[in-house]
Amino acid sequence: MSSISLRTPALAGAIFLSWLATAQAAPCGRPDVDATFPPNDADGVPPNAQFAAHYASPAIFANEAVSLLDPTGGDVEVTVAYDDADSTLRVTPAQALSAGHHELSWPGLRGVNSSAGVGRGSKVGFTVQSALDASPPTFAGLSSIEWDLARDRDPCLDRLDDRFVFKLHVGQASDDSGTALLSLLAFQTVDPMSPDQAEPSRQGVYPWPSDGVIEVRRPATHAGQTCFAAVAQDLVGGVSGGGEREVCVKTRQPPFFEGCAVAAPAGEPARPGTLSVGLLLAGLAGLRRGRAAHARAPRAA
Repeated sequence: MSSISLRTPALAGAIFLSWLATAQAAPCGRPDVDATFPPNDADGVPPNAQFAAHYASPAIFANEAVSLLDPTGGDVEVTVAYDDADSTLRVTPAQALSAGHHELSWPGLRGVNSSAGVGRGSKVGFTVQSALDASPPTFAGLSSIEWDLARDRDPCLDRLDDRFVFKLHVGQASDDSGTALLSLLAFQTVDPMSPDQAEPSRQGVYPWPSDGVIEVRRPATHAGQTCFAAVAQDLVGGVSGGGEREVCVKTRQPPFFEGCAVAAPAGEPARPGTLSVGLLLAGLAGLRRGRAAHARAPRAA
């Protein structure tokens, strides 16, 4: 296990708010807005909320305008800051918002790589409630983990890369403004790629999953013991406990075959639509034996 495994809620919050690891967004991709907090059509947003938009790849913020309109259509004064490490644009209103429908327009930003161009922005609408969000969320932590293997096409290098796909099951949570407005901050505490890892590494900020599962994809270059943990964060910056609970799994690294998925890990049922490596090898061996027997059989007179 890592020497820092977030055994207390305070430590979990401190580490996540400082974002110890570097961003994992692809530097050559187009920086489209791929997640907003709150999401479009959100209801029950607290008047003391802060807002964020995550960009799919690193971007350059050149003071592009961010527009926040109140229920009357008037502009709301905001402070805007771009977090380079997390490819996230953050907006803080100058004062508490009035109750009613608001519209927030996130700008398209230019990619760090000149060939990436300008990404797509996003416009979201949401309804503000009258009650402030006064307490941080509660969160039981991750409850379980599954893993699989996949091949993803790298759009930067135009090639297929092997990936471990981890499905992290989320435990129970609650918040003043409801769980739909929470974000999940996930980190890896044990990584076979970094056996001497001393601190958790950030994996990403995810909208709260309606199905209770988030998916983390990691390069499949090193197999072995892998652990994750997570905390919840609300729209006013409150961070939950739960980061002291780790979920772990031991990955294996069987060979890939072009166009085929691999077998499920030992002890797990095969997933629909996958082709077992063992069955594939057995079939190929049977085919070769059949061809050899046919070649040796004497021809009929």
